Amino acid sequence: MKKFLHRTATATVLLVIVAFIGTAIWGSGKLIHPQRREIQGYHRETEASPDRFGMTIEPYIGPSATPCLLLNPSATPGEAKKGRLIRDLLTQRGVQLSPWGEVRGTLVLLHGYRGRKEDYFPIAERFCAVGFRCIVMDLPGHGENPAAEATFGKNEVRLVESILDDAAARFHFPPTHCGLFGLSQGGAIALQTAARPGKRWSAITSVSAFASLDQPVRYTANAISPALSRITPFTTAACACGVRCRVGFFPSEIQPVTAAASIRIPAFIVHGDQDTFIPISAGESIFRAIPGSNKSFRTIKGAGHHNVLSTGSHELYADISAFFLEQCRP
Repeated sequence: MKKFLHRTATATVLLVIVAFIGTAIWGSGKLIHPQRREIQGYHRETEASPDRFGMTIEPYIGPSATPCLLLNPSATPGEAKKGRLIRDLLTQRGVQLSPWGEVRGTLVLLHGYRGRKEDYFPIAERFCAVGFRCIVMDLPGHGENPAAEATFGKNEVRLVESILDDAAARFHFPPTHCGLFGLSQGGAIALQTAARPGKRWSAITSVSAFASLDQPVRYTANAISPALSRITPFTTAACACGVRCRVGFFPSEIQPVTAAASIRIPAFIVHGDQDTFIPISAGESIFRAIPGSNKSFRTIKGAGHHNVLSTGSHELYADISAFFLEQCRP
């Protein structure tokens, strides 16, 4: 009986170790190696006739071999439905807009998890319409970026800064009076970037960002298996250890909410009240952490994680555009 109990205990421990290692490998791999999205039909449509959408598109390779696009307002816009709607809304509010094609500032747009730079064509169409040049890039681990792993801001913040500086030198514009815009993962990276010292950035808009990387890690751990979701602390710890072994940090070290306490520029925080992936409490904690009073929080009623901008619709885009126009003025 003693031998049987000893063997059973040993087998159980070995099974737990194997399960922990397997979960660590699987979970961390799923997190830091997101599935890369292919070019979509609407991406190709915009690339084929950018003037129709009120933009010009300049592809180039930025620092660290990062695929980038410079999107400028077109002086000869075509239909540009989204852009014209935003211009009309802002004009009705009394906002003075420049003529089509005139650039008033620069925005760096950061896509979400499993996204790619071309996903931001519809967003950039609105910002270009009101006078912003937009820089979009494939973040590490996404799109055509040669870097294999996403690090959720650990390495991306320095990349974002270098891409702005490189684009300013390459395309001859001042790297000042610039804004940061990010959605989900992109919002978390934008917050961490805005918190760094320097005078590149004049304003930031973050949409549906996580407060700590622990939140999506828990979600990823639960998604591995319905059975394993019952032991979330085990799977979360395993995923966290896997991330540490693969990329050198624990997810708990990625803290946009902590970075927010160092942000000294105007901030516009947006979150959906029906977000079950990253709850609205994350956005609220980020907002509270930002010092001073030059900040705004917008709750989008009925919006989940992936439909905040579409639910907020044209009025939300107009609000964000007006915010950047006010804060990024030379």
